[in-house]
Amino acid sequence: MNKFISTTSKALIVLLSGFFVAACNDDDGPTPTPEPESGQYSLVLCVGSWPNTAYYIADLPSLTEGQVSLAGNGAEMTGKVYAQDVIQRNGFYYHANSGSGRFGKYHVENGALVTDKEIPFSWLDWSSYAWINDQTLVIFGTGDNEGRYAKVNVADMSVTTGTLDLEGFPDGFDTYSIGFAEYRDNKLFVGYGFMSSDWSLYPDMPVYQSLYIAVIDYNTMQTEKTLSDTRSTTPGGPTVYAPASFIDENNDIYFITDPVYNYDYNSPSMVYRIKSGSTDLDAAYAFNFSAATQNGMGPAMWHIGNGKAIVRTRVAGQSIDAEHSFSVIDVRNGSFIKKLDLPADKGERMVQAVIVENGKAYIAVNADRDFIWEYDPATDQLKQGAEIVGGVDFVLRLEKLN
Repeated sequence: MNKFISTTSKALIVLLSGFFVAACNDDDGPTPTPEPESGQYSLVLCVGSWPNTAYYIADLPSLTEGQVSLAGNGAEMTGKVYAQDVIQRNGFYYHANSGSGRFGKYHVENGALVTDKEIPFSWLDWSSYAWINDQTLVIFGTGDNEGRYAKVNVADMSVTTGTLDLEGFPDGFDTYSIGFAEYRDNKLFVGYGFMSSDWSLYPDMPVYQSLYIAVIDYNTMQTEKTLSDTRSTTPGGPTVYAPASFIDENNDIYFITDPVYNYDYNSPSMVYRIKSGSTDLDAAYAFNFSAATQNGMGPAMWHIGNGKAIVRTRVAGQSIDAEHSFSVIDVRNGSFIKKLDLPADKGERMVQAVIVENGKAYIAVNADRDFIWEYDPATDQLKQGAEIVGGVDFVLRLEKLN
């Protein structure tokens, strides 16, 4: 049984229906290189219920006002892109689907999702990624009980693959859970843990009480050292859905753990730091997020500037598809600031919910009515922004396109 599918809301599972977009050009001259539409923001939306779900990319004209619907404003993803596990950069969307054996680059043009290029790809079931620069993407995942990577030149979609040098499996564990990934100073920092593939034990899956970070030389892709800590587990879930780490203005790496994602209902969700210039966990720093939030868990975390972050917060012990809230923390001194006064977020775990613009955070909240909310950390003020209407069941991604 595939662990992600077995535990994720059925609203996320796509019936892979056929979907084809053809572009016609009346000009006999050479076809220009396609460019993504020039809007500033987009939303990935889900409509329907299993097994009749459809996914769309919708233009979002404004974060702060108006209503957004799919009426005349929705490029369907269904059949091209599995669900909302997409990577977006500069208006282009990237998606790897090991099940269909495709890795594609796409953009929205004239209200349709256009394929720039698709290549055969089944090397890994992707979990996380890191951008080296605008043209180079490294993705991480698993395949045949190995940790694997692929370096992607997104200009021509050429790929170089390899195997990660990770710690060997302890007794009773045979699968890697790949967590956060960050690139800094020519090194890749990749979090991971161990899982069992024996689903006859579900829901009482075994827990290995440790987390690991591989410090990898980017040029050779060899692991230079391995960091570990036993106070928590699961250093981020699949970040192709939502981030669990960031690099702040001081060049420090922060990441949050989410033990519940791998059926660990006892370990706390914690924030760790790797300081600028260091390749070790900061021994003087460990923020117990669960202790500060009545046993809340942190499935996603976004940097909002000036040492602050927003954590999408789930009640511990519930399924990964529980209701969520949003908390503000000070990562530099490791302290809890407040729970934002927002409606309960009824979406599932895998939501890219926050972007930052001009020092303000914009938060997509799935509630009885779906809004983008503006949070100004300088004034500690919340303001209701654009509303998503028209029968949308889930807001799955809020994206800043350029």
